[in-house]
Amino acid sequence: MALNKVAAAYLSYFAYIDDALDTVQPGDFITLLKSVPSGAANGPWSLAWGPAVNNGVLAYVAQGSDGSYALAFRGTDVDGSVAGAFENVLADADAVFLVPWLYPQQAGAPQQISAGINDALALVIALTDPKTDLSLLDYLRGLAAKQNLQLMVTGHSLGGALAVVATAWLQDQLPKLNASLKFTLWPHTFAAPTMWTAGFATAFAKNFTYYAAVNGNDIVPMGWANLTGILGTYSPPGPVLKDTNYYSIYLPLELLSATIPTYTSIVPSNPDLFTVAPIAEANDSWTAEAGYMHSMQLQYFPHATGTKAPPLPGVTKTGVARPRAVAA
Repeated sequence: MALNKVAAAYLSYFAYIDDALDTVQPGDFITLLKSVPSGAANGPWSLAWGPAVNNGVLAYVAQGSDGSYALAFRGTDVDGSVAGAFENVLADADAVFLVPWLYPQQAGAPQQISAGINDALALVIALTDPKTDLSLLDYLRGLAAKQNLQLMVTGHSLGGALAVVATAWLQDQLPKLNASLKFTLWPHTFAAPTMWTAGFATAFAKNFTYYAAVNGNDIVPMGWANLTGILGTYSPPGPVLKDTNYYSIYLPLELLSATIPTYTSIVPSNPDLFTVAPIAEANDSWTAEAGYMHSMQLQYFPHATGTKAPPLPGVTKTGVARPRAVAA
């Protein structure tokens, strides 16, 4: 398996099928995965493990038509608003505090990640398939014991950050009980925030062939390595952050920029930087503009695939699961 941004875009986008907190509907995933086209997208895909959810962290494993597998993570619950999304990322990242990277254990902790993404990774480690009760790690070890496992790891937004740390965790942990296991991990991220220091970023760039898509006008990839960049986004002719979200976003970021620990972006082997021009005439606030720029549906999926994103059946903007029929 090689890098495949088209397949990764479909799988990262489909992770948002159920964005209502801890509600998951496997049937939704099965149906949409079957709809992934053949060719570049490696479809149809089939659900292999999950979807599993743990305190808002959702992941699933799918298998493509070529026999390779993918692990996809849902991003933060945006509730229809990137202001809410970024505030969630602020809280989830817990960026003021750094903790040692533990996979593997290190003397002197040369690699560090934010406390928030470390907590989110702990939720990933505890994920279990709701039907089989099999943990993610045990399931993937089982696959690697039977074959040379080719595993894409992907996600958008906070899901992209989870894809990064989960890739590094799996690289360390998969062979612990059987050093002869053969596997290759292929990380793909869309709009991933930076939640690690230079030591982690350098090691990751060295160890993995890594595809990373970033819209140059998307605020989320600017955190936490470029907070001052966020403060200046969409200045005229676009809406100005300081004028529209001063107390909720601008002031907290201004204060954090003076105190936050040093974060360093990973230099991907396969960067995919594109820039979408602000549409100030349509988005009359900084929040609306930021939401437009960050959208997996409106920006990253069309950019990676060259096609319009399909509708998702389970998306809700209320945070409350909408009822759907349960198969007999």
